[in-house]
Amino acid sequence: MSGGSWDYSYHRVEELASRFSMERAPLRRAFGAHLYKVAKALKDVEWVDSADFCPGDEEAAIRAVLPQAEKAVLDVVLEDLKRTIDEATALLDSIEKKG
Repeated sequence: MSGGSWDYSYHRVEELASRFSMERAPLRRAFGAHLYKVAKALKDVEWVDSADFCPGDEEAAIRAVLPQAEKAVLDVVLEDLKRTIDEATALLDSIEKKG
């Protein structure tokens, strides 16, 4: 049985995409098309995490949702780095105050 590690959450996004694709407003239908891509990425992630796909098989679907994936990844990594530096600085300050 495939999937399951994310509780098949992509099904709910597919349902939303289907509803939006039936809307009258073109912007909403376009949003529905985007949600189908998100659902595909969620499904691929879930199947990788459930060992039904190989690691990395989800990347193309994620990139289809994130047209500027490299910038988005860089932003996340930089934010992590800033948080780590802040935590290390606070730790060093607390050690210096005790010493």
